[in-house]
Amino acid sequence: MDFMDPEKRHDIFTMIVVGFSNGWVSGFYILGMALLCLHLSHGTSSMFQSIGWKNKAYGPFLDRFARIAALMIFVGYSSIPVAILLGYGKAAR
Repeated sequence: MDFMDPEKRHDIFTMIVVGFSNGWVSGFYILGMALLCLHLSHGTSSMFQSIGWKNKAYGPFLDRFARIAALMIFVGYSSIPVAILLGYGKAAR
């Protein structure tokens, strides 16, 4: 399969659609994103501890912020393979 557009540039959209059409690829990508976001949540919370902002007053808010930020990143990046598995981009194949 040729992934070049008429101007001989790589067709990234088609490459993404073809790659994420495989359930195993999408599953491992989503698993990897979940693990990465768990790591980012902990790292963000620890960063606030390291710079001295985390105390009894702000600690729960900062922990919640770290979890919500990581969840938003996970949902955003995971929506790409989920959308493709649900049929988005069929015309590109």
